[in-house]
Amino acid sequence: MLHPVLEEAVDTLLTVWRHYDDVTRRRAEHRVRAAARHKLDLERSRVNRLRRGLHPETRELEEVAFSVRCPSLDAPVFIRESDRTGDDYACPCGDVVARPVAVFPPAEMT
Repeated sequence: MLHPVLEEAVDTLLTVWRHYDDVTRRRAEHRVRAAARHKLDLERSRVNRLRRGLHPETRELEEVAFSVRCPSLDAPVFIRESDRTGDDYACPCGDVVARPVAVFPPAEMT
């Protein structure tokens, strides 16, 4: 079962994708196509970020630095070292989280 936030993000991605497909089929002007493509890329990135944080694939678990419970998603999330910005990390929900003092291996959070 997918997390409700991830399901909503996938639904939004499909809606944006249909709009982009419609815009390209109509051969709309370049600015309109570029804006639709930009929105599609943003939604695709959001879905991928949420998926990697909530349901990482086996090979992606190797990149996980630590796991933490996200209060806004109300679920454990997997934070990767590549999510680091300075001393803080970017949570899949978009919030900034600090590295916890006690770091548990990802397997203990599932």
